[in-house]
Amino acid sequence: MTGTIFLFKITYLSLNLMFFVKKFSKVLLIITFALFVAGSAQSISADHLESNGKGIFTDQNDVNLVSDKGSKFQLHIQVVVRDAQGQLVSVLETSGGEYLRHELTDGIFEYRMGEKEIITIDGVKYEKARLTDTPTIEQRLVGLYPIFTETPMEINIKTSKHQEWPAAWKFHYCADFKGHGLQCIPIFSTLTPTVSLEESDVVTVQWTILRELN
Repeated sequence: MTGTIFLFKITYLSLNLMFFVKKFSKVLLIITFALFVAGSAQSISADHLESNGKGIFTDQNDVNLVSDKGSKFQLHIQVVVRDAQGQLVSVLETSGGEYLRHELTDGIFEYRMGEKEIITIDGVKYEKARLTDTPTIEQRLVGLYPIFTETPMEINIKTSKHQEWPAAWKFHYCADFKGHGLQCIPIFSTLTPTVSLEESDVVTVQWTILRELN
């Protein structure tokens, strides 16, 4: 990439799934998800070789993303850009995208995305979850958005680049997958029109995700 110098280092810290919470219900929720993830990770050892294309991975690094069109999930994203003084620069919105076709996606939606609102669209009931992310300049430059991670990480970049032109937005989940190593995999992914960003701009990404109720 012309005019850009990357010195990219991700420092992986020790895995820590112990969380201090006050309410027993929250403890149960976290333990449930931890067990769910552990079971998923064990079951997908090199799953692109074993699962007939229905696992998390399609090869060693790529994942099984499919369109949300006609699926139980519906995606909507709003990207708000403000300058360093807090002045509004632009607002981008789009609906539709891709999601990881695997039980891990349901687990993250169920256990990690907070309280859900039940809504009805055209006679169909959905659970609606919202999540807001404010990606750092480092995350934006490499297109890595670790919204949920089981392995804390740091991204250190030195760059001469002063302007960004992102269009792809992803909802990453980072964990150590047996047979694939530490990966940040996209759970949801979508595209917006390209937006021009300065290094000092503040970007707020709001994901709205619907899942059809059985």
